[in-house]
Amino acid sequence: MAEIDYERNAKYFEPVSYKGGIALGVIGLLLLFTGSSGPVLVGLLLAGSGAFLIYRQVAGRPTDLDIDRQVRTILEELPQRALKKLALDVDEVKLIDPIIVGGHPLGSRGSGIRVKIGKDGKVRSNIVEGIAIFFAEQELHAYKYQASLVKKNQSSDRTDVYFYRDVVSVSTRSDSTSVPVVGEANPQTLNTEVFTLTTSGGTAVECSMDASDNVAGHNIQGARQLVRNKKMHTPYS
Repeated sequence: MAEIDYERNAKYFEPVSYKGGIALGVIGLLLLFTGSSGPVLVGLLLAGSGAFLIYRQVAGRPTDLDIDRQVRTILEELPQRALKKLALDVDEVKLIDPIIVGGHPLGSRGSGIRVKIGKDGKVRSNIVEGIAIFFAEQELHAYKYQASLVKKNQSSDRTDVYFYRDVVSVSTRSDSTSVPVVGEANPQTLNTEVFTLTTSGGTAVECSMDASDNVAGHNIQGARQLVRNKKMHTPYS
């Protein structure tokens, strides 16, 4: 099982402001230069308080890579979790390689999802989601999982089974979303890649895929071809 450090991760998605600590430090230094014992003592206390305020914000804060490692572990465990939830044996669904994609949903204003742009410029949120789709002879099996990176026991999942003839499209798209971003005064318009499985009944299974590897794109292409072939050779009743 993936080891998620919820309390530490929460610090990653908190804003950092050094203004208060710096202000106390500057005032403390100015008092130190007075040379008088009273002001010097106060200056030391203020400078120390300023340093502590800054330290408290940065100490134990995960790096971008720390968050990515946890997300990667969750997605690596997704196929086995999916097979168990779908009550499938891997030999039943080995027609082609499964689609495994995942990433950070950005939500929308008021959704409660916290979004942060890392030092590496990559967008991350405090939610991770993934989808696994397996392919059998007559149908495909889909499993979607979503979990919090900052709150324990806050997760959800769903399972679906679709006949190939009912699948309208297996696709990806780029979305632009305006959302609040940690540390930014105004909402930011961010781009995200989304995987979508759409059926003739109007059902759609969607998942962010910013944490997916290059293999996912190849497997999506294979799935599109398989669905096309199945629909061409499946009689409609």
